[in-house]
Amino acid sequence: MGVRNCRTLNELFLLSIDRHQKTDAFLIKSGAGYGGVSAGEALRQVAALARALEGLGIKPGDRLAIMAENRWEWALTDYAALGLGLIDVPIYPKLLAPDVEHILRDSGSRGAVVSSVTQLEKVVSLRSRLPEMKFILVMDRLPSAATGVHDWHAVVDNESRRSPDPVDSFRRRALEVRPEGVATLLYTSGTTGQYKGVPLTHANIVSNVLACQELFPLGPGDVAISFLPLSHILERMLDYTFFWRGVSIGYGQSLEALPQNLVDIRPTVMGVVPRVLEKIHERVVEAVHQASPLNQRLFRWAATVCRRCFPYRLENRTPPLTLRLKHAVADALVCSKVRAQMGGRLGMIISGAAPLSREVAEFFHAMGLPVYEGYGLTETSPVITVNYPGAIKLGTVGRAIHGVEVKLGEEGGEDGSGAGREILVRGPNVTPGYYRADDANREAFVDGWFCTGDLGTLDAGGYLSITGRKKNLFKTSGGKYVSPDKLESLFQGHTYVAQIVVVGEAQRFVGALIVPHLARLEAYARRAGIGFQSHEELVTNPALRAFIAQQVEAATLWLAPHEKIRQFTLLAREFTIESGELTATQKVRRRVVEERYRDIIEEMYPPTATAAQTT
Repeated sequence: MGVRNCRTLNELFLLSIDRHQKTDAFLIKSGAGYGGVSAGEALRQVAALARALEGLGIKPGDRLAIMAENRWEWALTDYAALGLGLIDVPIYPKLLAPDVEHILRDSGSRGAVVSSVTQLEKVVSLRSRLPEMKFILVMDRLPSAATGVHDWHAVVDNESRRSPDPVDSFRRRALEVRPEGVATLLYTSGTTGQYKGVPLTHANIVSNVLACQELFPLGPGDVAISFLPLSHILERMLDYTFFWRGVSIGYGQSLEALPQNLVDIRPTVMGVVPRVLEKIHERVVEAVHQASPLNQRLFRWAATVCRRCFPYRLENRTPPLTLRLKHAVADALVCSKVRAQMGGRLGMIISGAAPLSREVAEFFHAMGLPVYEGYGLTETSPVITVNYPGAIKLGTVGRAIHGVEVKLGEEGGEDGSGAGREILVRGPNVTPGYYRADDANREAFVDGWFCTGDLGTLDAGGYLSITGRKKNLFKTSGGKYVSPDKLESLFQGHTYVAQIVVVGEAQRFVGALIVPHLARLEAYARRAGIGFQSHEELVTNPALRAFIAQQVEAATLWLAPHEKIRQFTLLAREFTIESGELTATQKVRRRVVEERYRDIIEEMYPPTATAAQTT
């Protein structure tokens, strides 16, 4: 069977095993010490787990929840569930208990596989309200287990020792699964609203894997780091693609552990969301600020040389000799050190899930770390468009992948300002429809096209640019439409603004909640001789608030008057996933933030306030 004949994830998995088993490809690496599971051993464990799950009473079409951090047991559980014809329901492990309960109940999950005692306690606390939940498997070793709770490794080990060998029967069962069968049910809230289920079929995801695997030169010599949540379809699809191409996969523990994971795993390829690249960029900038004046000047010179050089590489042109010589020196003295902090071998970064600022993209390209930005949604498995080697245009999210059609709606943005038209998608990667959500389906699907809700523009070369969200536009009391996305994008990679949420619906002027880069603001305060004892004192100091006001004014200098940020409040802590203010892909959940900070927002708009006042 050739890859083009694959119709299900099971066929893709088994064909991958057969292809790479002969070469002893080191296909899966674990986070704990980065030991590995070979292709053949992976298949044996998957088959054993599948037989154990069947013994626990689960059957084709049943839902199995997976709530765990990235690790090789996650991947094997996924393949076991798919092979049985189950529908797995990934749940982000940092979700709060009410959200977990909603997903487990709405999906009707019959079992759950969790990573740790912490996740086990979360599910156990809900179990009395989940009558369909029959069992729980725990990936971490358990000293003892309650009724209906099983040790993942013990279950696999016990089944592996039994006879007959489960691999042959697993293969037969897995190949019976149909392409139109639902493979996974993912719950997404986006940046607004209640979590809703998005079913994706085997055919949906396989079409995305086959289209994307042609675009990037990957093979058994490559190593990927998998640290974006596997509960999100972007990392899942990337891992399926890596597995098919024989790429070794090292599972990172968390965003906080990423710097050390990069050094340990030394990847050649990684998938990211823009916030990850912004944090890496911030860390480099902070290190430069702490360096000696001589090294600061060296870095600025090297960055300038490399920024001048990389457009030649993008266009496959040879730079002038003088520039090549300068670049060789700059690369040896500066860029190579930045790459070393990311493992020293990274040659491909794939970015998705949110817009990436051009400044940050240019920085990584200049450092010899190519970033390929793409665009997609959970509902599209996920990739719709992507930049790739030989076809890259900075500032865009690339061109449509094979088999996927993209067009723009007839109407422009709600304000008619030309800020883009709604992006419509059609193709084999599009979900058959939201789970038990007829109203949402009627709104999202029109004449065979999926309405993304995103606004964009298409250039003559077919490159797509994202300009905002259709529903994120709000109208001021003066009748002017404002795009929060447009304003917030001006602060991506900003030296002193870490996070910003623009507000102003039905108000006289635009306001914002701003989380400053606290470490940088602290450093500025010390240089300016401004004393403070806490972050709360830092963000309420009048001199520092005036300084941030200058930064806001400079960033929004060329905006129309009605778009200017006239009022803002500085916050002393970042929005986080744990607090429910960010999605798993680091995007702000706008409704949650606006509700949580309602009193602060209302204080920005007192009855006697003037539009010119800024605090």
